[in-house]
Amino acid sequence: MKEILKNWGKELWIAEEAEYGGKILIIKENSSTSQHYHKDKKETIYCFKGLVDIILNDRIVTLKEGKDITLLPKTMHSIVGKKDSILFEVSTPQLADVVRVQEETKNTARFNK
Repeated sequence: MKEILKNWGKELWIAEEAEYGGKILIIKENSSTSQHYHKDKKETIYCFKGLVDIILNDRIVTLKEGKDITLLPKTMHSIVGKKDSILFEVSTPQLADVVRVQEETKNTARFNK
């Protein structure tokens, strides 16, 4: 297993197979991932614990425990921790496929409503 520490928490790469990939994302409350997209990767994000907002170009999707969202390639998004959260990410195998548009932040006040 590969562990990658981030300003917003950490990624645990639990599966890196030819056919699929899997990560556990641990998102801190009031932290945000970078605004980014994936050229080829399709991913489903499941909220196991906590509460997050998925910020998309045209809307905000709130993921509560037990809810999920599937993001197609080239979908601009970021994840904002509304509470300390644990997310499961299952995707096509391109785990390192990320194009960052805006870096991750600790202060997410611009996303709060």
